[in-house]
Amino acid sequence: MSLILSKKIYDIKEIPKKTGIYFFLDSNSIPIYIGKSLNLNKRIKQHLSSKSYKSIKLTSRFDHLRYLETKSELLALLIESQEIKRNKPILNRKLRKKKENIHINILKSDTGHYGLKISKIKKNTLVSFQSSRKAKSFINYISKKFELCRKLNSIHLNNHCCHAISSTQNTKSCYNDEDVNLYNKKFRKMEESLKLPNKKFIMIDKKHKKPYPFVSVENGTIEGYGFMNKPFSNYSANLKRLDFNTKDEIIIVKNYYKNNTESLQLIYLK
Repeated sequence: MSLILSKKIYDIKEIPKKTGIYFFLDSNSIPIYIGKSLNLNKRIKQHLSSKSYKSIKLTSRFDHLRYLETKSELLALLIESQEIKRNKPILNRKLRKKKENIHINILKSDTGHYGLKISKIKKNTLVSFQSSRKAKSFINYISKKFELCRKLNSIHLNNHCCHAISSTQNTKSCYNDEDVNLYNKKFRKMEESLKLPNKKFIMIDKKHKKPYPFVSVENGTIEGYGFMNKPFSNYSANLKRLDFNTKDEIIIVKNYYKNNTESLQLIYLK
């Protein structure tokens, strides 16, 4: 963790454009606000330059800043959750409103095919996002990866559900024309790929170079996190165990896993 001096003399250029968490602290070094960002420099600059009532209240009360680079967004999310529970910053409760999530629900068509629909209803939710744009992008990705019908997944509205795919492949075949049982098997395979295994494993983010950020999971419970130089090295020596293991942390890891499966590597442990 790095210390940025008093707000009267710090230089914003010293704050890296890296992923991590940041702390606004008062004159007694007590956190009054904690946040996370993929770009610490940009996010802190936004806090300091905004003329909103909330930002003015924040900037008028803080005395200095601290930040922690995490490399991984997943670790930033977990550490932010832990630090907010530990410190209970007064402005986090007032500044951070719960955003209404956009859910992707599982539906069944009149023909018996399973499909997806973007909505604000929590029932039969496959995964949740903070925006419709991210939800649509996710559906596009899994539709292509698992060869699922884009009309059944509510993102292609033409009469011919696979028109875009058929045009590029010079074929009239349509995923919606497949046998219901065969199609639904592909759908279930997609579902299973988004579930955390009920085993002990470490989750490594392959997007980053060593030391590799990892999260340890055991039977659906988040054990902790850390960094390792080799994917198959002794992870326990570098493990930082969670002080607060709540439903929040489980949801964070599950959602990150569902939304980033292509960049994650799971290593199962005995």
